[in-house]
Amino acid sequence: MEGLKLESHRGIKTNPNPRNEDVAKTIINRFGQKSISLPRIDDGKRLAGYAGITGISRRLARLIPDCDVYCEPLAGTAKVCQELFGPKKISGYPIQFILNDKSKFVAKWLRKEFNYNDVKITCTDFKYCIKKYDSKNTVFVIDQPWFKSFYDQGFSHFDRESVKAYDEEILELCKSIKGKFFITTRRENNRMKKSGFKNIFIQSEYVVMGKYPHVLITTNVSKEDYN
Repeated sequence: MEGLKLESHRGIKTNPNPRNEDVAKTIINRFGQKSISLPRIDDGKRLAGYAGITGISRRLARLIPDCDVYCEPLAGTAKVCQELFGPKKISGYPIQFILNDKSKFVAKWLRKEFNYNDVKITCTDFKYCIKKYDSKNTVFVIDQPWFKSFYDQGFSHFDRESVKAYDEEILELCKSIKGKFFITTRRENNRMKKSGFKNIFIQSEYVVMGKYPHVLITTNVSKEDYN
């Protein structure tokens, strides 16, 4: 572009002009999903993107059984839900989508980007959300925090003592709910592995540090749940 000077870093042309320094911006990722490009954070670095399970979102969406209500009580940018918006894997039901996040920043973004009749956006504690929308025809995708340090910035919300506290509270809830659930965590999470629920691994479609990482999925869904 005329008048724009590009600098070279390790042989790659880069734009030295600052962009998106002060506000978050909606972007479209390589999967065609809406996501958030974040401004520079407190230490002057830029996050790669809003934390989430983008890399397994398409593969996990294929595992969602038929339901009346689909709920993400810790929604973030709702990547799995987005995979169900288009040619829905869930079919034959009048589906209600519930996207909940206690972060006011995230809830505001969700309301702006997913202002659809069949999508309800809430901003409350995940425990209250799960109890409110639980039914035998509800499917939950629960993507709780993996690392507390990821939530040190103003746009985030981490209101338990630790990741362990989230794990224990969510597992206790899941022992009594009527609906089906998929809990997504890092593959090393021994609390989930020893929970007594079914555990599977899904390989990410994103390369991270030269590898395709695996995500641990803890679920009560069985073969009988698929029609």
